[in-house]
Amino acid sequence: MSKTADFYDKLAGMYHLVYPDWERAIDWQSTVIDALIKARWPGARHLLDVSCGIGTQSLGLADIGYAMTGSDLSQKAVERAKLEARKRNLTIAFSVADMRNAFDHHQDQFDVVISFDNAVPHLLSDADLLKAFGQFYLATRPGGGCLVSVRDYDKEDPSVRQIKPYGIRDDGDTRWIGWQVWDPRPPHYQVSIYLTEDTGLDECRTHVVRTLYNPIAVAHLIQLLQSVGFQNVYRIDGEYFQPVIAATKPAQPVGAVDARH
Repeated sequence: MSKTADFYDKLAGMYHLVYPDWERAIDWQSTVIDALIKARWPGARHLLDVSCGIGTQSLGLADIGYAMTGSDLSQKAVERAKLEARKRNLTIAFSVADMRNAFDHHQDQFDVVISFDNAVPHLLSDADLLKAFGQFYLATRPGGGCLVSVRDYDKEDPSVRQIKPYGIRDDGDTRWIGWQVWDPRPPHYQVSIYLTEDTGLDECRTHVVRTLYNPIAVAHLIQLLQSVGFQNVYRIDGEYFQPVIAATKPAQPVGAVDARH
């Protein structure tokens, strides 16, 4: 199992605590992503979420009428996504797959391929990013598109140790306090997520999970997406809480990277 998969396996049962209100985040994100899609690929219905996690994007998009397929490298996250879909009476094809093997795994093409919430920077080299983007390209129907959201690393300095609070969450009778610690691991950085579980006793239990990120600039991601064959690749600001990159597969694709091997 990869270290990233292990990170999300451990976090799967608590991942909703990253958001102040996960249910509201599901609704809001589906509204934003729906608008992004309709403005660029009107008529799109079949979507592939290549980093579905516990379903934050897929659940809301399925609820407003999209035919969703979702995959993630974390088995525990996918198990929870399936459970959340059943609770909401939603039909979503969830499965376990690394985004670097998205087309090889699904063996299908979709109107739009999505990867939100800074999942792509888990890929630590240009070679891995190119492999993933090549697979996104193959999984996108001609004339369809791709949407990727990432942290704006041009506004961050991951070479400096720092702390980023999530805040306080009430979950039933338990209070959770969450924060991130960033530690430089050049050319990458390590994120440790701490979630302290306060049940009202004198001692609390703290859960911690760690993973590496690649602080890659949006401009470089745009270049990589272009290099595998996507066209009209550009950055969108102000619509989502992170920059979003939109990319379109030509209706008559030429010169695409064959990332199946």
